[in-house]
Amino acid sequence: MSSPADPTAPPLAHRDDAAPPPALPPKNPSYPPRTHYGEKAQLAATLKSWDEKIAGVARKLATLRTDQPNRASFERAYYQMLGARDQMADAIRRMPLEAGDLYHEDQERLKNAEAALSRLMSRWDTAGR
Repeated sequence: MSSPADPTAPPLAHRDDAAPPPALPPKNPSYPPRTHYGEKAQLAATLKSWDEKIAGVARKLATLRTDQPNRASFERAYYQMLGARDQMADAIRRMPLEAGDLYHEDQERLKNAEAALSRLMSRWDTAGR
């Protein structure tokens, strides 16, 4: 049989040589906390809204005749919308995971992509008249 533990020894939690409990979850103190997880749903809704608008543009483009005089300008605007949408999607994908200056950089990219899409939509609307 094994001998019982020394009754005069202090409990394990009170010993000086006991290791501190690990931090849960482990965090790097030099990296700022990520505080933008809550924005993910709103950002996804913004992207979905623009996707629906661009899908409407694609439907209108499909109805245009191939010999229509200004079809090339409509196609160009449509493909520029797709490019701005891709920039927006990239920023939206990264923003909830970023912190500090990286978040603000992506926020500016998102704002610029939305402004470009707004300009392209207004150009699309005025070209059709």
